[in-house]
Amino acid sequence: MRPRDSCRPIGIFQQRQDKLSSRAGASARLVLAIRRPFWYFQNLMSAGYFQSVGAGPIRRVVVSACQFLASRAYSVILLATLLCTLAVKLFHSVRINMTQEYFACILSDIVVLLTAEVVLELLYFRWRRKWMFRTATAVAALVCAWSVINAGWLIRTGAQVVPSVLLPLLRDPLTCLGMVATNVVKMPVAAFFLLGPSAAALAFFFFVMAKPRLASLNRTYLIGKTTVFLSIIVISGVARASAKKCASIEITSADLQSNCQLKVIAGLLDDDSLDRWSGVNFDNIRRTIPSCDRLQDCLLEEPTPTRYNVVLIVLEGIQYRYTSLYDKKTDLTPYLAKLAHDGVEFSNTRSSLTHTTKALFAIQTGMWPSACQDIAEAVPAEKPYLAIATILKHKLNSRTAFFMSSKGQFECAPGLAYNMGFDKFFAREDIENRDAFVGYMGCDEFSMLTPIFEWIDSGEKPFFLTFMCSVSHDPYELPPGFATPAKDPVERYRQTIAYTDDFVRAFDSELQKRHLTDNTVFCIISDHAEAFGEHGLFTHEQVVFDEALLVPWVMRAPSLVKPATRVTQPVCSVDLAPTLLKLLGIDISNIGFDGADALAPAPPGRKVHFAGWKWQCPAGFLQDGTKFIYNPTSKTVTAYDLSSDPFELVGMDLTEHRRVQIAREIIDWRKSTLFRIDHKPTGKRMLFDKWQCTWNDRIAWAKYRRKKTHRLFADRATSPEDRHTR
Repeated sequence: MRPRDSCRPIGIFQQRQDKLSSRAGASARLVLAIRRPFWYFQNLMSAGYFQSVGAGPIRRVVVSACQFLASRAYSVILLATLLCTLAVKLFHSVRINMTQEYFACILSDIVVLLTAEVVLELLYFRWRRKWMFRTATAVAALVCAWSVINAGWLIRTGAQVVPSVLLPLLRDPLTCLGMVATNVVKMPVAAFFLLGPSAAALAFFFFVMAKPRLASLNRTYLIGKTTVFLSIIVISGVARASAKKCASIEITSADLQSNCQLKVIAGLLDDDSLDRWSGVNFDNIRRTIPSCDRLQDCLLEEPTPTRYNVVLIVLEGIQYRYTSLYDKKTDLTPYLAKLAHDGVEFSNTRSSLTHTTKALFAIQTGMWPSACQDIAEAVPAEKPYLAIATILKHKLNSRTAFFMSSKGQFECAPGLAYNMGFDKFFAREDIENRDAFVGYMGCDEFSMLTPIFEWIDSGEKPFFLTFMCSVSHDPYELPPGFATPAKDPVERYRQTIAYTDDFVRAFDSELQKRHLTDNTVFCIISDHAEAFGEHGLFTHEQVVFDEALLVPWVMRAPSLVKPATRVTQPVCSVDLAPTLLKLLGIDISNIGFDGADALAPAPPGRKVHFAGWKWQCPAGFLQDGTKFIYNPTSKTVTAYDLSSDPFELVGMDLTEHRRVQIAREIIDWRKSTLFRIDHKPTGKRMLFDKWQCTWNDRIAWAKYRRKKTHRLFADRATSPEDRHTR
C-alpha cells in the first residue's frame, strides 16, 4: 500500500524545494520564494491529497465541488463579488433608513458585474488556454478586491470609494495602516464578515492560479447562460434608467446608485477630473500665493497697531451642533459658551474645505487652499507666504510658534508651519513621555501645556501662538483617567468634546495666572466638523452637509470687541485672518484676501464656498440663505433653503438651465483655487533644525531627526541668554 506520508503536500513541496535549492545563486532563491505559495496551495487543495487521507461520499462531494468551482474560477469570483456588494448596500440602506431605494442602488452593480462575467466567459470560450484562464481569473480578482475595499469604505464612511482615497496610503503608509487597524478593532463584526471571506477568496485565487482546471464549455450551455445573463442585464439597465428619474436627488442616494468599478472608469474619462482625475494641467495654472516679500507693498504705513498677543486654538473636528453654543441645554462645552459671552460668537461659520491641512491654510492665510487632493500647502516654498504670522512679525515684531498634539510627519506639517511663517514648530514627536500618546496620531493635550507656556515665558515680545488639537479626531480616544470610554462612537465623540473644552479652560487659566488675558486675543475655531450618519455619511472628508461644515468660532478680545456679540451672517475659514488683523488695527485693504472681515456687514449676494477634499467629492456655495451642492459623481445639483430647512432634508426644485449654470460655476471656482508652486519639482529641505522635508511636485512628507543634544523646548527665534530654563 502506498505510504500516506508520500502523498502529503509538504512532501511534494519539499522535493521541489530541494531541487531548486541545489542550484547556486540568488536568482534560484528568488524563484523559490515566488513559487512557494503556489506550490503550497496547489498540493494542499489537490484531489490526490484529499483521497490519501481517506475516501468517502462526503469527501468525494467536496473534491468534486472544489474541482467544479476551480474550473469556473472567474465566474465564481465575480458572482461572489456581486453577492458581497448587494449585502453591504443592503446593510447600509437599513442603517440609514433608505430601504425604499435599495433596489435602485443595486441595479448598476448587477449590470456591470454580470456584463464583466459574460465578457470573460466569451473570451475564455474563444481562447480556451491556460493563459486566458489565468488572465480572466486575475481580472475577476482585481474587480473583487476593489469591491471589498469599497465595501469597507462604505461601511466606515457611508460613501463609495474613489481611487484617490489610496493616495494617502502611498504618502504615509504607517499612519494610514494605523487608521485601518484602529477601525478594524472598533468594528469587529464588519471586519470579520469582510476579512474572513476575503482570506478564503485569496486562498482560492492562489489555488486556481497555481493549477488551472480548464472547463469544457458546451456551446449550448454557453448560449443559454449568456442569454439569461443578458436578459437580466437589459432588465436591470431599463429599471436603472427608470429608477434614476424617480429616485431621490440627494447626494447619498446618487452615490449609492453608482457602481464603484464604473466610477473608476468614468473618472479616467471625465474632462472635469483633476490630473487625469481632472483635466487640469498644473503647468498652466496662473494663481500664486503671495509670499512675505510683498508685505511692504500690501501694508500701508499707518500708526502702530495695538500690541496684543494672539492665541489661536484650532479644534479638531468639532461639530457646532454638539456644543453649548448651539444647544444651551448641553453641558459639553461650558467654557466655549463663557468665551462667547465674554467676546464674540460667529454662529454661522463653515469650514472652507473639510480637511485639516487645507482648513489650517485657509485659517492662517485668509486664502482658498487648493481644493483638490494634494497637499501643495505643505510643500516648502522658497519663502513663507503672506499670512497672520508673517504680518504680525512685520507689524508688531511678534514671536510666532505653531504647536500641535498630533504627528508632525502626517502630511508634512512642518512644511505647512514654515509656509505660514512660524518661527517654531512643536509636534507629538517632540514629546519624550510616550505615555502621553493617544491613539495612532495624537497625544494628551494637557501634556502640551508645559512646552507651550515655557515658550511663552521665554521672551518679552508680543507673541502669536497657534495650537492644533487632536484628541477629538477619529477614533475619538481619551487619555487615561479622564472618563470611562464609551462604546458608542457618538458618545466617545461627545466625551472628546468635553475633554477639549476642559483643555481650553486649562489653557486660559494659565494665561490668567500670567496676567495675559487683558492684552491677548483668544480665538477658538474648528478646522471642520464631523458627520455621524445624519445624511447617511460618516467622518468629514467627503461630506459637505452642515454636520461636517458648521463649526464653532468664538473670540475674546478685551476692549476690542463688545462682550456677548453674536454674528449670524454666513462666514467661513478664510474670514478669520482678515477679521483678526482688522481687529488689531492693521489695514488689510491691499492684501487681497479671499476672505472678508466677519465683523463687518457682508456685501449683498456674497457666496461662501466650500468643498470636500477629494476632487470627486461634492462642492458648493451658500448665498442669501440658499445652499447649492454639486455632486461630480452623479453630475447633479441640489439646493436647500436653510431658513426653512436648516438640516438639509428636502432639496429644492431647480430648472435645468439653473442646474447647469450652478454646476459650471462651482467647477470653475474649484479649478480657480489651484495655485502654482514656483520652485524645483523635487527637493529636500531641513526645517526647524529637526525636520527633513522632501517633496515631489505637489506632495510632501517629513521625517523627524532628533538630535542627541536637542533642547526640547528651545526657541530658535531667540538668543540663548533669552531662552527660558526649565
